[in-house]
Amino acid sequence: MAWELEHLVKVAAGAISETAAALDAEQAVRGVDALDEVDLHPILARAFARAGFGVWREWPYPTQALLKREKTKASDRDRCDVVLTPGPGVRPRDPVAEARARAAAEMTLFSEVVVEAEAAGCAALECCWIEVKSVGQVVYRRGVPGPNSAYSSELTAAFASDLRKLGGERAIQHGVVLGVLFAATDEVLGHDVPIALHRCLDRGLGFGTPRREAFAIADRAGNRWCEVWGVPVNRAEARLFG
Repeated sequence: MAWELEHLVKVAAGAISETAAALDAEQAVRGVDALDEVDLHPILARAFARAGFGVWREWPYPTQALLKREKTKASDRDRCDVVLTPGPGVRPRDPVAEARARAAAEMTLFSEVVVEAEAAGCAALECCWIEVKSVGQVVYRRGVPGPNSAYSSELTAAFASDLRKLGGERAIQHGVVLGVLFAATDEVLGHDVPIALHRCLDRGLGFGTPRREAFAIADRAGNRWCEVWGVPVNRAEARLFG
C-alpha cells in the first residue's frame, strides 16, 4: 500500500495539540513541551489506532544480520518506536523470528503451522516504520526549564540518526522520522529545520519531501510554538509516499 505522509503527520499533530489543550484545561504547571520523548509514544500510538491503523510499539527491525551472530537474544535487536500496519490487529511479520521458527520447526510436524502464521502477517515492506524525535528550544532539565544550549546540534542529529537507521534497512520501504519540535516562534523552526535537513543531505542522507503541521501552544517556559515534521526516507527503488 502507499502510505499518505500528510495524513500521518496530521494525525500526529492532532494528538499533540489535543494533549496540549488538555493540559491547559487542567491548568497544569508544565505543558506538552515538558513531556519526554518516550512519553509522546503512547500519545501518538493511540492517535494512530483511532485513525484505523494497526499500531505496534518497540517492534524489532527486520534485519537478517543478527542471524549470523551466535547466541543473539531478541532483546539485543534494534527496535523501531512505532510500526503501522494497514488495519487493527494486523501484525507486522518479523523475518528474523520467522527464520528462527522455521529452523526450529524443520523435520517436525509444526513446519506447516509456521508457514501459515507467516502468511497471516504484514510484510515489513508494506508497513510504515516511524521513529519519533523531540527537540525544544527550551527544555526541562531535572524539572527545571531553561534554554537548550545544544538545540542546533540536537535538531540535526534528531533527523540524521534515524534517517541513517531507517535508510540502512533494505527491508523497509516506508520509513518516517517524525520530529515533534518546540520553539519560541514559527519563524525559528521555519528557519532552523530546513538548515538541519540540508546538513543531513550534506552527510549523504537522502529523504523525500517532508510534510509539517504547526500550531501554537501556551507559553509556560519560553516555547510558544510546536511543529510536527514528517521526513520520509527516500529509497531510489521504493515506491514513495503519496
